[in-house]
Amino acid sequence: MSTVRMSDYLKRDIRDRFKESHKKAKPELEIKGNLGDQIYNTYIGPKISVLQEAASDAFGDVFDTDQLFAKETTIHSQVALTTSSFGWDSEKEENTIISDLDESYNLKIPLSTERLMPRGHDSRGMYSNHITFNFDRHEDKQINYICELVEYNYKLRATRDNAVGKVSDLLDKFTTLNQALKAWPALSKLVDPEKLSKVHEKQERKRTQDIQKEMADKVVVDNDLNKTILSASLIGDSDE
Repeated sequence: MSTVRMSDYLKRDIRDRFKESHKKAKPELEIKGNLGDQIYNTYIGPKISVLQEAASDAFGDVFDTDQLFAKETTIHSQVALTTSSFGWDSEKEENTIISDLDESYNLKIPLSTERLMPRGHDSRGMYSNHITFNFDRHEDKQINYICELVEYNYKLRATRDNAVGKVSDLLDKFTTLNQALKAWPALSKLVDPEKLSKVHEKQERKRTQDIQKEMADKVVVDNDLNKTILSASLIGDSDE
């Protein structure tokens, strides 16, 4: 059985498996709909009927003001939020986790069910399915909590990418899978079973060869076989 080389394909497969293992071990936090419901009930819901009545009074005789509203399952908002990513830091001249403050981050807050929202319009004046609310996270605990969840998930993804990068650097130090497994035994959990079996077959064959050699050495030593062969060879040389 040929040696399992540490090919680019194999390294990519191991990296992908490690990434999935990291996601399973450290899952991202979910923003549940009940959080969005609380925000809707605080800032939007109580004002919908007021806005509907005002729109109907002002324009009800010239167009259907229901067009100004639509049912949504998400609150679209803008908040100040810190994002994190794994990338090249030109000052440190190394790959690291980089954090940036986004003053107008587009935050999508899920709702548990459809809720009535005012409709917005795009730059051409055409109606879109949503408008964007501007929230100050420091004025509302629920909004701030959601922002913290998002920031946590960004940092978690950056940390995961950093870890994947370290795995990639480590794999580059080996030319064969067997070398990598000896240096990092837990790597076996990330290797395709078929390739792992090839390594095990090779290791088993090596163990068999070692046992056979040990047996042969014992027979040779116990019976002075080497001396016999050497003596016969010397006699043959003297006869020439």
